[in-house]
Amino acid sequence: MTRVGIYTHDFKFYHDIVMDLKRWNLPFFSITDLYDIPSDINVIMSSVNDSFTLPGQIKARNSLEGIRKCLPMLLNRDEFDKIVIGIDPGPRPGVAVMADGVLMEAWECPVIGNIRESVLHIIGDYRYRYIMIKIGNGDRPNRDIIIKHLKNLAPVIIVNEENTSTPHKVHDNALSAARISLIDDRYDISRTPVKFSRKNIYEKEFTTIHSLI
Repeated sequence: MTRVGIYTHDFKFYHDIVMDLKRWNLPFFSITDLYDIPSDINVIMSSVNDSFTLPGQIKARNSLEGIRKCLPMLLNRDEFDKIVIGIDPGPRPGVAVMADGVLMEAWECPVIGNIRESVLHIIGDYRYRYIMIKIGNGDRPNRDIIIKHLKNLAPVIIVNEENTSTPHKVHDNALSAARISLIDDRYDISRTPVKFSRKNIYEKEFTTIHSLI
């Protein structure tokens, strides 16, 4: 297992990064002695307001940016080769980030008008060589609005979102977005586990960041 180290003099940043690392369920360690850093610390998180520089350090403006920038380092990489942003179109679009086939995050954007800002932050926060957007072909009116919002941000392709809402009892927009990010032709229904719940569907159906660290 690898962990995120935290060393900062910025109290607000420290509070925020601890809360968000817990929310993301990522292991971390608060560093108090720079001469005694555990060997499983691959990256040290600090604030842009910190004046010191350390090996393996990431300085971030906020906790979300810091977490996103540290993810490849938790997998012993400097950056990802390819990131796919999957989007399930609708008035509350689902958004998912798949990095080299590993699911990093998935959530529902509460307002369609916020989709451009959300994608801009993903593009700016992650470390990668190439990034693209896949959007499902359903809900054409909202899909067209989303495509217009995302103009000139990254390459966009429309994919066949058939099977991405199965089964309906556990369906949500974030789950569909994660499935959409993996589509080349249409989503392979055989990937869906026979027994699962809303609580563990992501871990059962996808390779997630949590399963690799």
